Amino acid sequence: DSTESVYCLNVSLYVKPERREEFLETIRANAQGTRTKEPLALEYSWGESATESNTFHFHEKYKGRAGFEAHTQASHFADWEKFAGSDPFSKEPKVEFYELN
Repeated sequence: DSTESVYCLNVSLYVKPERREEFLETIRANAQGTRTKEPLALEYSWGESATESNTFHFHEKYKGRAGFEAHTQASHFADWEKFAGSDPFSKEPKVEFYELN
């Protein structure tokens, strides 16, 4: 069953200073939607680096890969994808996927 494992990702995003406020608005909406509208989302944590401004780190956990796939189909994620596709980053995001043992 694809929902038995815990599917995780760690993400680092490097936001252009001039896009910071738009980023924060979009990511807060994505986080809120993930936490309140996705039953397969176990955790969605994020924050700004303590040493690098406009660098944000995320940790997400879902019930199996199916939980993550459901996340990518949500309307709040679509809004995020629209923002992410508008060249808001100062360098390529770093994304790592893994399953908990």
